[in-house]
Amino acid sequence: MEIMVVVVIIGLLAAASLPAYRLITLRSKAASVVNDLRTFSTVFIAYSIQNGRYPDDGDPQVVPPQVAGQLPGNFSQRTPIGGVYKWNFDTPADGIPAKAAIIIQAAPGNPILDDLDQLEAIDKQMDDGNLTTGNLQLGSTNSLVFIIEK
Repeated sequence: MEIMVVVVIIGLLAAASLPAYRLITLRSKAASVVNDLRTFSTVFIAYSIQNGRYPDDGDPQVVPPQVAGQLPGNFSQRTPIGGVYKWNFDTPADGIPAKAAIIIQAAPGNPILDDLDQLEAIDKQMDDGNLTTGNLQLGSTNSLVFIIEK
């Protein structure tokens, strides 16, 4: 009987801690993505200021040659929320008009988390908390678009 009481208590404690664990995980991933986007955008903006234009449009996970060696290596790796980073210049960014943007998009075998709370947490840290307005928006294929310049 005592063992059953202990097991029930442990189960209740575990159930009570799950929401807190989810919130901590959500905030951690959001902070990591925010840090990545700010670091990457700083490199692209600095290049633009020095050269009078942004680097050429790129493929997913491919560092544009103009900023090779300046971007951290995680640009070409999986993002903390799934998907991959992509530099976007002078073309609509997943249906969103932008001159310069960084996109987090799904890749084969590497989908983006479809957790709206996660995406809104990122937006709250970087922008206005609304995924349909501001500089961080949800694209037409559910990619996350960080607009550097409209």
